[in-house]
Amino acid sequence: MVRREDLSAVPAVRGWLESASPPPLFDGHSSPAIAEAVQHHVLRQLRRLRDYPCVARRTAEGRLNLHAWFYEIDTGSVLAHGPHDDAFLPL
Repeated sequence: MVRREDLSAVPAVRGWLESASPPPLFDGHSSPAIAEAVQHHVLRQLRRLRDYPCVARRTAEGRLNLHAWFYEIDTGSVLAHGPHDDAFLPL
């Protein structure tokens, strides 16, 4: 998640965020509801990716592992989804 902090030290990230439309939803305060919505979106995209035949085949063969991560830009925290816990936990 991004809060409106100074991102001048990471110009590529700043440029990417500035090009996003609509403007970021974050007003400087972390919102658990927004984080949860983003995490659910990550899981939906992972399920969608698993539906591609080439991905499904390689996953079944054990040649491909998929992971769902949530990165919070303002803190640098990376959370990985644990399928057994059905939760995003710190790496």
